[in-house]
Amino acid sequence: MPSEREKLVRDIEGLKDRIQLAWREMLSKPMTAGERQELRSSLESLISELNGLHTKLDQLPGPG
Repeated sequence: MPSEREKLVRDIEGLKDRIQLAWREMLSKPMTAGERQELRSSLESLISELNGLHTKLDQLPGPG
């Protein structure tokens, strides 16, 4: 069973992937101003969640 640290690392990597995909989407196709704003808001939410997970990870005792 994965440890809390391993779960957080996995969640962080997943969020990084989602952020990267959202950026690619924003750059790869034309969007209306509304679509860009919606995607930007989504990115800001993902980044905020990522920062929260990093904070939790930093507060855990070191591995091993």
